[in-house]
Amino acid sequence: MSASLDDVPDIDIDLSRDGFEVLFTDSALRLSAALNLMRGETIVLHMKYSPLRAGFILNDMVDGSWSAEVFVPCLRPQSSTGMAVTLLMRDDEPQLLFGTGVVIRLGQRFTLHGKLRTLLLPPLRLGHGPARLSASDVQVTQMLSPDAPGFERGHDAIFASASAFFLEGWIDDRRSELVGLSVVDYATGSRAMLPAYRVRRPDVDSHLKPGKPSEFGYWAVGFGGAALLDGAAMSLVFRDGSGLPIQPPAPRQQSEADFLLALLGQFGQRKVLGNLTARSFADLDAGYGEVLAKLYDQMAAERRVVNRACFGTAKTAPRISLVCVLYGLPDFLYLLVSQFARFGGLHGLEFIFVNNSPEIEEVLLRDAELASMVFDANIQVITLNQNCGFSHANNVGVGAANADCIAIINPDVFPRDAAAIDRLRALAETDLGDDIYGGKLYYADGSVMHEGMFFVEDQRLTVLCQRPVWTVEHFRKGFADTASPAVRPVPALTGALQILSRRLFERMGGFSTDFFFGHYEDADLCLRIRQAGGRVLLDPALAYWHYEGMGSIKRPEHVGSGLYNRWFFSGLWGQHLREANDV
Repeated sequence: MSASLDDVPDIDIDLSRDGFEVLFTDSALRLSAALNLMRGETIVLHMKYSPLRAGFILNDMVDGSWSAEVFVPCLRPQSSTGMAVTLLMRDDEPQLLFGTGVVIRLGQRFTLHGKLRTLLLPPLRLGHGPARLSASDVQVTQMLSPDAPGFERGHDAIFASASAFFLEGWIDDRRSELVGLSVVDYATGSRAMLPAYRVRRPDVDSHLKPGKPSEFGYWAVGFGGAALLDGAAMSLVFRDGSGLPIQPPAPRQQSEADFLLALLGQFGQRKVLGNLTARSFADLDAGYGEVLAKLYDQMAAERRVVNRACFGTAKTAPRISLVCVLYGLPDFLYLLVSQFARFGGLHGLEFIFVNNSPEIEEVLLRDAELASMVFDANIQVITLNQNCGFSHANNVGVGAANADCIAIINPDVFPRDAAAIDRLRALAETDLGDDIYGGKLYYADGSVMHEGMFFVEDQRLTVLCQRPVWTVEHFRKGFADTASPAVRPVPALTGALQILSRRLFERMGGFSTDFFFGHYEDADLCLRIRQAGGRVLLDPALAYWHYEGMGSIKRPEHVGSGLYNRWFFSGLWGQHLREANDV
């Protein structure tokens, strides 16, 4: 029986005092159920979701007639919960808040001051929708037999480091949804309830034939490592409170570094229903982000320099230290030095190559010695024990620099002409103060690759994730070179070429090592410099070729680390990035 107006009480609202939250359930989104806020008998805000247009339609009434519609694009979430929307007033302006921080400003289009009222007919509901069920929300009330019918399953792999383990498998949980993994350590009596993260398994779909794409795969990560697994009992935990004991295969032992790389590789390559980035943000928000950060910190504690070698004899102290991180490909050491040398002598320049791939050290040392002799170059090669990431490697390189002017440069960035090197030398002779400079980078065809960076919020991902999702974009990327040659402020600069004083770099603490391997730490440094009162400046006279992506190898873990870094950067700076674009 449908509800009548007489059955539904009025709800009094004052957006100037409190926010008003309504849940557009999945049914409300599909059926375009309307929310009406009223002043007296006049509708001052009419709001409904249009599935065909993938967004909310907003309107009001003036003198008994509908006004022009306002459309707010957003994707319907791929869940049964629906979408929580909060209406509130901020700075005398009505706003919509999706989830946890996604704000849509409505300007002065709607008059929502003072006391209002609404009738909330089903399928709309007050307040938050049911939160995503986690393992800790379930009380295990029944332990099933290991051979209980109705739960066909398989365990594909388990591997462990000294401190953590990873388990993946699949389960036919159509009878009751899998929500977690219970681990009991009989040696200590400790218990842990771990989230079960879900993935698509097309092979299992083919076997079970569910009739529609499903996520029968699962994986879980826990701390305790191989020692825990020797004396632990594991059970799958289901929504109905039942538990199913499992006996995984013997774990494959890995070092801390290899374990983290395997996790990031799996995270970047997994298949899910819907958008991978949105699911990744949800999993990271649900606790996986903290797990990865802790594991990364453990791996970081093992970082060390295993060798330093110097080639060439400097006649005078260098004016510029060019710090370049190498990973996987040794060829670019000789190439980078030769590309600077082709436009004249290397006086005043010092090359510091930080090697994140110890296996290529022998080739690097040979090439560094050869380049030093051929081009009369001063070269340092610093080898790290593992891939320590862009941030840490550059921080080590700057720490070894002998010049006051630091140029962070990628191995695939080469000067276009002698003027580009002359401009670098000229900057080294000036007081850089608290400012950071960046170069103008070009593709091989002469089109612009980089002319500063700006920040973009992905509105669709923001709605799907129910939190702001940001990325960085490059001004004029792919366009012809027609912009002004004047030095000018920009929101941020790529780490492919950044020039700043050593004093400023050290005062900022260098690049943040909270970012995994690479991505977003260059923008983070620029934002911190601006926050401290410095300027971020693009200098078009620093004209360099950039053979983007050619200077290092790409591995599966880099996709996973990129997802983590975008999540971390969005959470760290998301509230400031819109204003950061104003320079």
